[in-house]
Amino acid sequence: MFSWLNRGKAEVSVASSRDALLNEGLDFAMAFGKNWLKPIQDRLAARHPELSQDELNEVNTICQAAMKFGHDYVYDLAVKAGKNTKQSDFEPAMKSRYAWVNAKNVSHLFSQGMYYAWKDTGLA
Repeated sequence: MFSWLNRGKAEVSVASSRDALLNEGLDFAMAFGKNWLKPIQDRLAARHPELSQDELNEVNTICQAAMKFGHDYVYDLAVKAGKNTKQSDFEPAMKSRYAWVNAKNVSHLFSQGMYYAWKDTGLA
């Protein structure tokens, strides 16, 4: 995974670079507008031309799975707890499954998940 990151870098640097890349990809995956729910490979390749197509596909797969898990988990929490659902109820599960997700993306996932729960169930 991410073989390009291993070229001459310390292990800690590789891990933080991997996390940064995945968070960038997750941010792309959650973007509203014309790119909503679209694969992220082209956008990621524009910023990271050193990535192979296999690496771009892998990042897309991981980020799409993280986004789906996050949205589904928040939605399930909201159905159970209603408008009293808190990000602090969501964050431990998200971080447990996807430890690389940064605070900005956790917050964004929570907000989007609550939006869908509100829209679908009228939780307001």
